[in-house]
Amino acid sequence: MKRLPFVLACLLAGCTAMTTPSPAPDAPDSLAAAETAFAAQSLREGMRAAFLAWLAPDATIFRDGPVNGPALVASRPQPPIDLAWRPVFVETSASGEMGLSTGPSTVTSRTDPAAPPRFGQFVSVWKRAPGGPWRVRVDLGISHPDAALADAPLVARSTPPAGEGASGTLAQAESDFARLAAEGGDASAYGHFASSDARVYREGHAPFVGRAAALSSPAAGATRTAWTVEAHETSLAGDLGYARGRYGPPEGATAGHFVRVWRREAGGWRIAADVVNALAAR
Repeated sequence: MKRLPFVLACLLAGCTAMTTPSPAPDAPDSLAAAETAFAAQSLREGMRAAFLAWLAPDATIFRDGPVNGPALVASRPQPPIDLAWRPVFVETSASGEMGLSTGPSTVTSRTDPAAPPRFGQFVSVWKRAPGGPWRVRVDLGISHPDAALADAPLVARSTPPAGEGASGTLAQAESDFARLAAEGGDASAYGHFASSDARVYREGHAPFVGRAAALSSPAAGATRTAWTVEAHETSLAGDLGYARGRYGPPEGATAGHFVRVWRREAGGWRIAADVVNALAAR
């Protein structure tokens, strides 16, 4: 849930369409505005009210694993904190009904003004019905020591056209990613699929932005991780989508959960954003 694993503790954080819809040029700005309004309501009325207003009825958030967001939030009182955030990168599909929003977050205590702030990043997938409002579909985040990207300007864009030669499905891309990780290690999988502007999020680290940074991150190591998709969706335009699932050692217990946002590019599906949350120590 938005926007950090420790915030969650306070609250208890497809296939290509046959035809391509007309572009929705206002979608990036409208999604950025929705994210901004969500954040403003959180500070004005409290996290609980804001999340109940902006989560989709079937939204997935993560508290030591995926749970129904509205049900979890409704079952918990407002925590004694203020949660502030803002988008710094927003991307929406050409069809305008699915998008990625991500940026920095800050948690401050309402009961202890002297307590230092806690920093992190959120990664959210949003969806909307034609003519309807944006709502959060999937939300996951990380924490880290410093205020990374606090001054970063907002980039809001539509997914660029993929051009010729972009084939295959998101599900197939995830399957190939898992195969490469199993055969040659995670570095092989990320090396093949990371986009030029990939954004990789790992607990305790500022975001790794760009392909070179992603491939030098802890994500792209020699470990042969087993990645298992539990759900995935693709935009109506077939150009943007996400997968969520679990990961762990081969033939071992689940170590945590992931959300991966994919973009269709000229060479096929490529990773736009990648975030994991490890399970709490047992």
